Amino acid sequence: MTPLRVRTALVAAAIGLAATLMQGCAGYWETSGSGGRATETVVHTVGSGESLRSIADDYYGDPGAAAYLAEVNGVPEDVVLDEGSVIDVPVDPEDLDRYRARTEAKSHYNRGTALAAAGDLPRSEEAFRRALELDPRFVDAAYNLGVVLLERGESNRAAVLLEQTSGVRPDDAEVRFAWGKALFECGRHARAAEEFRTAVALDPTMEDPAYALGLALLAAGKRQEGIVALDGYLRRFPDGRWVTEARRRLTEMAAGPAPGDAQ
Repeated sequence: MTPLRVRTALVAAAIGLAATLMQGCAGYWETSGSGGRATETVVHTVGSGESLRSIADDYYGDPGAAAYLAEVNGVPEDVVLDEGSVIDVPVDPEDLDRYRARTEAKSHYNRGTALAAAGDLPRSEEAFRRALELDPRFVDAAYNLGVVLLERGESNRAAVLLEQTSGVRPDDAEVRFAWGKALFECGRHARAAEEFRTAVALDPTMEDPAYALGLALLAAGKRQEGIVALDGYLRRFPDGRWVTEARRRLTEMAAGPAPGDAQ
């Protein structure tokens, strides 16, 4: 089965996280600064890769509040922020607590990626878990924790976590592929094939799920579908890293009996 990659460290302390809403945050920008709740203004220095959406997500728990920040700062909502520039962010104590927790979570996340790169999976797992404790919406930390759990042979725990992650990011091909691998390792080959097929549809340039789809179909007893998938992999990735193995499998099946597909 093809390998997974731990997603890399965040370049700055405030690169955006998951684009999901936290209950109680929607509508905040309608009352802040207008007498609805007492606020103060933080002068936020823009870090590498930040946008109004990521900053709104970090402070308010809602990327949709970017529209409010755009209005406060007199800029378009889709403005490209220069690193080192500053914007005004109206906040209350709850917002500041959220931002501090997210900043600390990113520090643990970065530590986890460094530990994973060094091969220290137990301590990497601890770091990603701590990041998620501080910020349960930190999707990349959840993904990386799932990858580490798989590498440590904890396929059932990884499958549960990656299923939840896929629910938050259903259009993320890497997440769907990771969930598929966890399912495969749990012996749920037909279900894994569905996730690999989805990953291929989401990103046809990804080689690994294209190859893994063939393996999963074969493991599920879907011989003819597996042959078609492996043949399709070879045609789309003629110089791929799994070409030799795919050809070997096809040759073996051509030389062997052809039982009916499993039902």
